[in-house]
Amino acid sequence: MAAAPDDPRAGLPAHRAAGFDRLLGIVAAATLFFIMALTCADVAGRYFFGAPIPGGFEITELAMGALIFTGLPLATLRGQQVTVDLFDAAVPRALRAGRDFAIHLLAAACLGALAWRLWVKAGQMVASGDTTATLHIPVPPLVYYMSMQAAVTAVVLLALALVRETPRQA
Repeated sequence: MAAAPDDPRAGLPAHRAAGFDRLLGIVAAATLFFIMALTCADVAGRYFFGAPIPGGFEITELAMGALIFTGLPLATLRGQQVTVDLFDAAVPRALRAGRDFAIHLLAAACLGALAWRLWVKAGQMVASGDTTATLHIPVPPLVYYMSMQAAVTAVVLLALALVRETPRQA
């Protein structure tokens, strides 16, 4: 199935975009389900047995970080990020492709910088042995994961900037 002209994936190899989309969607859904099940079990334990899950809040925080950064490339690939289109009507159609190209390049640069800084921070956390307060779960693996997902998002933005056949129409 070919991507619609207003689909941000237009121009990307369909089988690769669909597989990538599916994989990230499964990971995000599984993470969200885990957070939901943990929260339900924690609340049930608290109210019915007077014993919440030890460290449940910490685990939820870590899972939320993973969920947010898993969703970042997914939302970018699907074109589901928040956009402000106040000035779209003022931009001539002929300039929209160039505008979108510049926006994607700028966003890719920002996400690339974020990925780099997260990677550096994770290395610092490894050196200092950072863990969560209650369960002593090492935090650096999550920060490395966040860095990798930010880098993946930067690559997705570059791909969208370079291979888009038709700019999104509002």
